[in-house]
Amino acid sequence: MDILDAERLADQLIATEIAKQDAMWGKLNERAATGHGELMHAGMAQLDALFDRQNGGGDDAFSEAPMIYPENWSGFRDYGSDVANLVVAIAFLRQEVKRKLLNGEDYTRTSRRPDQPYNPATGLPNTIEA
Repeated sequence: MDILDAERLADQLIATEIAKQDAMWGKLNERAATGHGELMHAGMAQLDALFDRQNGGGDDAFSEAPMIYPENWSGFRDYGSDVANLVVAIAFLRQEVKRKLLNGEDYTRTSRRPDQPYNPATGLPNTIEA
């Protein structure tokens, strides 16, 4: 698979997952207590368990929901592959972005400050010594 195919497939997988969530809970996601950030918490919980599995937690990483998972939700699980779990997390986070935009929240992205240099040669922030 080349990079363009990978980009297209990634976008397709995410769009498909969002469509599944919309079909289950509606476009406004009636499942979530939207004022409490449940969509963001669900996405972060999926990432948390995946992080644990990738760092030696094995299949136990998904045996119970991380503490950040919304208390009143059921259904936390392993979606199989790392890619599938990432897609589910991204879909939840995208739903949270949509919710915030619908609530009129600011979406301004600020520029890097002078004290936050970036070295494109290494891809890493430069170290600033005092």
